[in-house]
Amino acid sequence: MEALREIHEVNSGSITIQLPKTFPYQEVEVIVLPVAPKPPVTVQEQQAVWNRIKQFRDQLARSGRTFSDSTPLIREDRGW
Repeated sequence: MEALREIHEVNSGSITIQLPKTFPYQEVEVIVLPVAPKPPVTVQEQQAVWNRIKQFRDQLARSGRTFSDSTPLIREDRGW
């Protein structure tokens, strides 16, 4: 199964999906799932998230360990 999630146009009663010429299938099945509206995030909730992130970063800093996002180091660590 291959997923195509690119919606080009949404109107009140229809959805237009253009399949790329390279899409390997002639027939497709379209599944429509309702999405519940998300309640707005309050400033307090945003601040609480950032406070938890800061606590986590502080904990890492106190550990004395260093962490690298370097792709070559990650590949070396995983033996790739």
